[in-house]
Amino acid sequence: MPRSNVARRYAQGIFQLAQGERNLDAWRSELIRLEGLLQDDVLRAAFANPAVSTPRRMELARKLAPELRPETQNLLRLLIEHRRTAEMPAVRHEFERMADDAAGIVNVALTTAIELGDADKRRYEGALAERLGKKVRMEYRHDPALVAGATVQIGDRLIDGSVRTQLDRLRQQLVG
Repeated sequence: MPRSNVARRYAQGIFQLAQGERNLDAWRSELIRLEGLLQDDVLRAAFANPAVSTPRRMELARKLAPELRPETQNLLRLLIEHRRTAEMPAVRHEFERMADDAAGIVNVALTTAIELGDADKRRYEGALAERLGKKVRMEYRHDPALVAGATVQIGDRLIDGSVRTQLDRLRQQLVG
C-alpha cells in the first residue's frame, strides 16, 4: 500500500493517543471497525455526493455504527469534514506499522520461486529475526517467474536474490 502523508499524520495522532491510553489493541479494533464502516456502499455513495452535507454524513455514519467510542467518532468527524474518508485504509495501515514498530515487530514479505514447507518457513523466519534483531511477522508468497531464489521485502527495502534478476543483469551486460 502506498504511503500517504495525510494517512501518516492521522495515524501518528491516533498512535500518540493510543500510547497515552496504553491501549493499542483497542485502537486496532476500532480502526478495523471504522474502516469496515467506511466501506459500506450507502455511506460511500453519500460521501461521494456533494449535495450531502457534512452534518448529514455524520448522522448517517453514527446510525450505521453507534458502538464507536467517542474518540473514534471524533476521528470519523475529522475524516468527513476534511473529505478524507477514502484515506482510512491507509490510515489503519500506517497505524499498524507504527504499533508494530513500537512493539519491535518487523513485517517481511518473502517471495520464493517454489512453495516452502513449514520447516523452511521456520528456518527463514528464525534467520531473519536473528539478523534483524526483532520479532518477524512473515508473509509468504510464491512466484514461479523468479525461476529460483527469493526476494525479501522489509518495509521499503527489497533484497532481490532471484535468478530472474541475475539473468536480467547478465542480459543487460551482454546487450549493453
